[in-house]
Amino acid sequence: MQEWMHDVEKKEGSGLSWKRALAAGSLAAGAALLLSGRRKAALVATGLGAAALLAEEPELMQRLWRNAPQYLEDGRAALDRLESVMDGVAEQSGRARKLLQRA
Repeated sequence: MQEWMHDVEKKEGSGLSWKRALAAGSLAAGAALLLSGRRKAALVATGLGAAALLAEEPELMQRLWRNAPQYLEDGRAALDRLESVMDGVAEQSGRARKLLQRA
């Protein structure tokens, strides 16, 4: 039994572990679900990803937790910029419609 466990540990160390893959997939799914408006499902997926990440890389999770306020602020700023771009596009679209209606 110990030989088998040693072989499994050796294989996990040589590439992307299933815990890391689960964490990355869950976090990506959480982001996609959040963008699609499914907040509860996004929270569940993100929580699963965070738990898998914590199990695999506790130091990384601590670093993410410490930097979370900055990440949230950066995300909010990016969304604000996107909103202003979309407002500009909507304004230009309205102008284009008025010009086409006159023609």
